[in-house]
Amino acid sequence: MNNTFDTKWEKIEGTKKGSDEKRLFVDVGETPKTQRQLNLYYYFLFTKRILKEAKAKKVLEVGCGRGTLSLYLSKYLGLETELLDDQEDAIRIAKTAYDEFGQKGVFHTKNVLSTALPSDSYDGLVSIGLAEHFEDPTPLFKEQYRLLKQGGVMVSLNIPKKRSIQELNLVMRWFKKMLGGYKEELRKDYYRNELTAEEYKESAQKAGFKNISIVHVCPFPIFVPVSISSDKMITRIYKLILFIKNVFQKYPFKTNRFIAQAHFLVAYK
Repeated sequence: MNNTFDTKWEKIEGTKKGSDEKRLFVDVGETPKTQRQLNLYYYFLFTKRILKEAKAKKVLEVGCGRGTLSLYLSKYLGLETELLDDQEDAIRIAKTAYDEFGQKGVFHTKNVLSTALPSDSYDGLVSIGLAEHFEDPTPLFKEQYRLLKQGGVMVSLNIPKKRSIQELNLVMRWFKKMLGGYKEELRKDYYRNELTAEEYKESAQKAGFKNISIVHVCPFPIFVPVSISSDKMITRIYKLILFIKNVFQKYPFKTNRFIAQAHFLVAYK
């Protein structure tokens, strides 16, 4: 799996400066323009509410990737942010983004299961799409529990393997490759477990967490590769859907467990 992620970040780092694939952060006063930007922005909105309720000031993003969520927390909320990932290329991308938007952060290239960071250090720990890459997320949650201060909160967006409309992407890439329009190797997705939301909750309980809640969500499917004009057109359609859903519920990604493609796990120490 590490080799796969190595390739992923290496590829993103090689994209042209300012491309949507490389930078997903939406600056203050702007609005999301691409599919990935839209989903990440709404992940931030959920996380923002939880951290505000917990009065968090110092937050660690575990498995930060390019660090988009932490950048939101730093620039929009003024939180003290630290970022951790075991891939140097990912950390380098995150550092570049922080520099580009004038933010300060602390960066760690460490194993997420054994960070060697001091215990009881953070008010909040956040992650997006990390826990599903482990067959058993309990060791991951135990390390996060250790790092949290008493009363601190963990917010983990988990995206376990599940059949969805997203699989149309593979079909689209296959046709494009047959027609010569897609040059990259067709490969399987990164390993993801098939645990239920309740099984994630049980893992968090084993790690010592309490007051655990699950919020089922259904983020928009992301269709790639498409032209930037098509990407923006799809995003405009998604925004219209969100506008309508906002009339009926505060967080428009929230759904039920039957159609959910992911869930937020919120747990306290």
